[in-house]
Amino acid sequence: MAVTKNLQMVFALADGKKLTYNLTDPKDDVTKAQVETVMNGMITNSVVMKDNVAAAKIDGIYVRTVESTEL
Repeated sequence: MAVTKNLQMVFALADGKKLTYNLTDPKDDVTKAQVETVMNGMITNSVVMKDNVAAAKIDGIYVRTVESTEL
């Protein structure tokens, strides 16, 4: 059995669409406040763009854990 974790950072773009960045193996002690600080910096510095549309705000932050079992 294998367990994987991903930090999902979801941004709302200026055109109403969403864009998700996934980071594998986040630290176990990462906090929502830490991730929000990084995401807001990415928005402020126009790091997050898709099709020339910039991120406007944070839409969500999730840690997704997936357990896989070989059959």
